[in-house]
Amino acid sequence: MLLLKLLLVPALIWLITAAARKWGPGVAGALAGFPVITGSILLILTLEQGPDFTRQAALASALGAAANMVFGIAYSWAALRWRWPPCLALGVAGYALAVAASPSAAAAPWLAAWLALAFLPLAGRLFPAPPAAAAQGAPREAGMAPRMLAGALLVLIITSLSQRLGPALSGALAVFPVLASVLGAFTHASAGPAAAIRLLRGMVRGFYAFIAFCLALAGSLGQLPAASAFLLALSLAALVQLAVMWLGRHRH
Repeated sequence: MLLLKLLLVPALIWLITAAARKWGPGVAGALAGFPVITGSILLILTLEQGPDFTRQAALASALGAAANMVFGIAYSWAALRWRWPPCLALGVAGYALAVAASPSAAAAPWLAAWLALAFLPLAGRLFPAPPAAAAQGAPREAGMAPRMLAGALLVLIITSLSQRLGPALSGALAVFPVLASVLGAFTHASAGPAAAIRLLRGMVRGFYAFIAFCLALAGSLGQLPAASAFLLALSLAALVQLAVMWLGRHRH
């Protein structure tokens, strides 16, 4: 189990970074919104804590996606004026405030998850337009090791503390913006604020698939074997991701 925690998420982060170098920050953002880290954490929670625990964590993760988008919005507006360190601090502060405001939704977790899905179209409109004169470019390979290390550490922390945290907080923290913060800050430093804003705004498209994954997993765990539930959720997420990316290309 420890080997799974240490290797699975870093390998997935490596694949997303390779895609970013080939297709650019917008596509990288959409892929980063896909349930890579969170899906891995929920799988490990299922193996360690059982399906009932993970069902609740999956719904909390869907709500946590809204907090993740608040991070991206706050970071992007800050990026219009500052370099990445204060932007990262303001983004994390926005995420923390959104998480702090979410416990009131715990009484109706399914409703909260659907409200998070409804927030997505609005979230996409809350990002600033990227500055036209900013430099563009792909993230450099030097950022690979920090990304992979951050992903592995998050999985270790969340899964190790899950019994103390409970399913709701485990699910919310599983959506901590590791990919958004690491990829966003590195892209900001190496390619400028415009590329960082495009990447973070692109993550909104990925969160449609993310929330679809969480809802499908919460609905199917306990009704199906765990492996079948995860396969169903991932298949639905992949279909939603393909549909959203296709629609995005044909609108421009």
